[in-house]
Amino acid sequence: MPPEFQAQLAERYVTCVSGEIAISTVPELAEVTQAWVDGLSENCSDLSATIIGAVDETETPVDETETPVDETELPADETEIPAEETETELPADETEIPAEETEAPAVDTETPADVFITAAGETPACTVAASSPVGIDAVAIVVSVAGLDGVVFSPALLHRALSGGMPSWADPELQELNPEIQLTDVPMVLRAPTRPQDIASLNDWMNRLDPVGWPGSPSGLVADAAFNAEAVVEELVTEGTISVVPASLVTNNSLETVSIQISPELETLYLNVETVISAGTQMVATTSGSVVTAKIDAALPPLPAAGNEFTSLPWQGLNQFTITVCAGANEMAGRAFARYALRLDSQGVMTSFGFTEMPEQIRLAGLAGVSQGLPEPTIPPSGAPEEVLEEVPTDESTEMPSEEPLEEETDMASPEPTP
Repeated sequence: MPPEFQAQLAERYVTCVSGEIAISTVPELAEVTQAWVDGLSENCSDLSATIIGAVDETETPVDETETPVDETELPADETEIPAEETETELPADETEIPAEETEAPAVDTETPADVFITAAGETPACTVAASSPVGIDAVAIVVSVAGLDGVVFSPALLHRALSGGMPSWADPELQELNPEIQLTDVPMVLRAPTRPQDIASLNDWMNRLDPVGWPGSPSGLVADAAFNAEAVVEELVTEGTISVVPASLVTNNSLETVSIQISPELETLYLNVETVISAGTQMVATTSGSVVTAKIDAALPPLPAAGNEFTSLPWQGLNQFTITVCAGANEMAGRAFARYALRLDSQGVMTSFGFTEMPEQIRLAGLAGVSQGLPEPTIPPSGAPEEVLEEVPTDESTEMPSEEPLEEETDMASPEPTP
């Protein structure tokens, strides 16, 4: 069956496989994953999926449980009274909160995951049966200075700023690149913690644009795998801050970002949906069995986004999320979940949470890879719920000339309630 036709059937009907699967996901995609779980559960009564959380989430309660320990040690002068309060008042109130949070990590450590959703550079702890890119997030450089949204940096100037070599926003070189903006002498505050995948993606892209001006990773950035969106947004409130963050954080919080002068001859490159999608059209899929990978081929010309006549310059600082199905007894159920996550409707959930759906050429390759061994879609699908089969002809008949079906339905329906 051609991949395009198979994908069309996958959009119309959900493939259901009986089983129970546990899913480990990165915190950034927790809400997206839950939406996929809910959608699959509505369509497949015999397929149960449970999110068991990511490794980052299991570390949080550990820190929180240590905090009450420190607090119980503070009243050490009151030996007997804290002894009673340790079991009744102080920890009792505070242990209830960690108690709920520590129960989930306990499951995380004991329940093996059947499906992993990971960020770039992370390796799932299982024998891989199938995997595919499942979503995109771009790299953004955020500025917390009023009126500087879209301020232009060259790769070399950005490297200097992210290396701590720009003490003030009133930098002569920056002013020369932005003659229409009146820069003020606000101290530049570099926020160092940056996700490793963002550093790697930014390095790859900027070094490709200007190998001389971008000789390596900026010295001011510190790789930090931990990421808490709310905490990062609070840090970005500080006036004068510059930071490398996921583009989804920008979208969901309306933050101001830097633009890139990719060359003096070309127009300035801005970060927006169109430029990210444009870069996605340069991605090329490689398939090995059921394992699909993708990367940007900068030599390929970008294509216009669907419905657009013109092509945008590509924002090539992209990061991928990968869905991995583990080998084992629940492999087929895991493949069914991965297939559901790669449906167009499911990819739309990514968009609603500020991420970017997979480019169509990569999505089709991923669908073909994770679907290996699953029941082939049929017309009508043998495993579809009755209500799904009934809805299709009903919709088609309703779209027929509106007057005739109404008369026929009235004539046929009237004798039935009469007796």
